[in-house]
Amino acid sequence: MKRTCRTNRQGFTLVELLTVIIIIGFLAGMVAGVAPSVMRSVKQSAIRAEIQQLSMALEAYKAEHGEYPPDRSDYVSKHIMRCYPDANSSSVYTTVTPENALYVFLGPHNANPRQPFNVAPKQGNNLTKAFFEFAPERVDGNYRYYPSGCTQPYIYLKSRGATGNKRYYTYGSYPVYQDENGIWYNPETYQIISAGLDDDWGKTGAIQVGEGTIDTATGDNIVNFGKKLVKDLLD
Repeated sequence: MKRTCRTNRQGFTLVELLTVIIIIGFLAGMVAGVAPSVMRSVKQSAIRAEIQQLSMALEAYKAEHGEYPPDRSDYVSKHIMRCYPDANSSSVYTTVTPENALYVFLGPHNANPRQPFNVAPKQGNNLTKAFFEFAPERVDGNYRYYPSGCTQPYIYLKSRGATGNKRYYTYGSYPVYQDENGIWYNPETYQIISAGLDDDWGKTGAIQVGEGTIDTATGDNIVNFGKKLVKDLLD
């Protein structure tokens, strides 16, 4: 009777090993090519999510005070007199601009109702609860709040005027957006804008979003209206 010899195979052949190495290299190349785009999208989504949270805080502020906070120093006094009637002074601890209005009004205030804005939040101990939990490491000395990893702060622009006839004031150095027909986005409320991951506002002033009018820097901006980026408004 013949015996059948069985040979136990040990490891891979050279051809098989080279094939595996080639496949791994191919997959690694694919991942390396996709990874930066994925990470960019993740960071943009995180900024967009934070903008949505800031929007919720602004709605909570309006529910308590009856109106949205102002975005510029020349409207602050009237707002404080209307919304903080116990205050004995209309002054605030810093000049209010579109760059710091979010922190000034949504951050903690002096708990003394007669002097809500007479003590800078970072310097006081007896403070009210904030409408939004700002990450302290992303707030600078002028109370501007920055998206994570960015060097340009969020800006907040409030529409104003009679209902049905509201408009935005652009102040020249900030972007504010209209559709291609010249209709403001969020005409009754506000626009919150990040310069995006390139830290470049692109075009400033009143910008109509249409084919051929949006450059790369502008298209990268992240907003509280539309899907996420300004360029997405073209879809």
